[in-house]
Amino acid sequence: MILDDMLTLLGTSGVGLTAGTNLFAGTWPDSPDKACAVYETGGMEPVHAMGAGPGNALLERPRISVWTRGNSYQTVRQLAHNVFQAMDGLTDTTINATRYLLVSAVNAPTANGFDDSGRRMMIMNFDVIKKVSTSTST
Repeated sequence: MILDDMLTLLGTSGVGLTAGTNLFAGTWPDSPDKACAVYETGGMEPVHAMGAGPGNALLERPRISVWTRGNSYQTVRQLAHNVFQAMDGLTDTTINATRYLLVSAVNAPTANGFDDSGRRMMIMNFDVIKKVSTSTST
């Protein structure tokens, strides 16, 4: 669910990304050269109300990792900057029926070497606070 939501967010944010074309969830194909991928990573424990039993969390606090790649440093850095601007500080927004209270950057876009094809890569991570989703699909 969160990956679908983040693809929706980035696909509608005006940064030039389209899900399935140059924006991917959990993986990315070898092409196109300029692309972005969103992955789930370890987050924080959920928030529970007093007396709530197992499975009754009020909020989830996942973390996502966003990777960008491109043929030149300038290309990948600009894409990473645009993604960062679209995501960091997002508050009280509903995406695909899930309410997101906060999306907050853990780090600024950071150079992350080269892929197997010699393209530059950058990575950034975001902590998320959201209402509990009713679906476990990506």
